[in-house]
Amino acid sequence: MKTIDLFAVLSIVAIIIVMINISVTYIKIADFEKKSTGNVLGYINLSVSTSIALSMLQDTLDWGSGNINFSYMNSTLYTRNNNTGVVYRGNWSGVNAKAFIVQNIGGNNCSLFIQSSKDAHDLFQSASSSNEQYMINVTNKETSSCSGAASLGQWRDVNKTSGGTKYCSQFSYLKDSNEIYIDVLLTVPQDSNVIGNLSDILTITATAAG
Repeated sequence: MKTIDLFAVLSIVAIIIVMINISVTYIKIADFEKKSTGNVLGYINLSVSTSIALSMLQDTLDWGSGNINFSYMNSTLYTRNNNTGVVYRGNWSGVNAKAFIVQNIGGNNCSLFIQSSKDAHDLFQSASSSNEQYMINVTNKETSSCSGAASLGQWRDVNKTSGGTKYCSQFSYLKDSNEIYIDVLLTVPQDSNVIGNLSDILTITATAAG
């Protein structure tokens, strides 16, 4: 009777062992099915920050030394994009007088403002306070780079007041549509009270588009 009981116990243990083996095998098979049938899940999390940034691809304009031609009241000089600058009624050189080039290298469209340090009279200080000009003209170097502002494509007097003048409401950051020219026009008066080097700085500011 004890032998029968012992056999019964061994049988039960054997069944438990078999059940454990079956259970482990089932788990392994289910795990294999997940791997082999593409049911494994992967999660990707990516955060992209916004940025506003400008780059000056051409940042210096230099007319060199020159004079107003005899008998004229003034001389007009102006840049014309990336071509040699034009000089009327004077003998300055336009070789190194080319437009400023600004590029939006950020990750968003932005608004563009330009402020000068001086106006025409500050620059030339003519005795008559007339017959003098200092103007800029913003145009697209690449199609559709700058839009949404009435000042685009027009010669306008520089603005030395805080904040300057808005020239682009939407300055694109997209490749092949993110570069502009800033051309400069100067009318030098015969009665200027400034002799020697004349210079100014343009401050170009980008803010959130709008």
